[in-house]
Amino acid sequence: MSGYGKRVAQEFTRALVQAQIMTVSGLARGIDSLVAEETIQGKGKTVAVLGQGLLTLSSESKILADRILDAGGVILSEFPLGMNADIFTFPLRNRIIAGLSLATVVLEAPESSGALITAKLAFDYGREVFAVPGQMFDLNFVGCHALVKKNQARLCTSPRDVLTELGVIVPELDPDRVQYVAQNTEEEKLLTVLSTMPQPVDDLVARSGLPSGMVGATLTVLELNGAVRNLGAGQWVRA
Repeated sequence: MSGYGKRVAQEFTRALVQAQIMTVSGLARGIDSLVAEETIQGKGKTVAVLGQGLLTLSSESKILADRILDAGGVILSEFPLGMNADIFTFPLRNRIIAGLSLATVVLEAPESSGALITAKLAFDYGREVFAVPGQMFDLNFVGCHALVKKNQARLCTSPRDVLTELGVIVPELDPDRVQYVAQNTEEEKLLTVLSTMPQPVDDLVARSGLPSGMVGATLTVLELNGAVRNLGAGQWVRA
């Protein structure tokens, strides 16, 4: 999972949960587990379809599985309790994910990604399939672009695309949220140069004209006030 894929997964999951959509994933490390985590944090319910027996989960996955159950979700497996995962069990479980879901959204998929198996199955089942685009040079999105080119998925640039296609009345995201107002000149300069595209601190220093120490301190204050987000690896966006 890339930083971009993580950000897309968070945004889509939060919007779908707010619209009271139940999410379905495979509990695998990466986007699957992130979808489950975001669903739980949003007070939603999620289904995790395992590619192994219920008693063979790693300690990390077991903790997340217990949290899913505590939140009213479902852990599902067709395999014997003590059966370990292998290269065949994951593709098999993907047909269940596709069958349970009204729509399948491929957020990040290299050419050989298992997500493409799920997408193909969903397409064959007559379900809605969506693919999020990435940069054309990014191998993590070769699969997403191929789905669109083959007309096996709709191009999707917003969770609103999914909700609208499913006939869901799209709620306003965070309707009670008040836009943050800069409290000083430094905050105003940073909020002016920040956007929804990730930028490293060095770029923010150059574009704002502020000293690096001031930029770091101001970003911390803005993050505490929910005005900006730290995406990790020194990348910042406006919230």
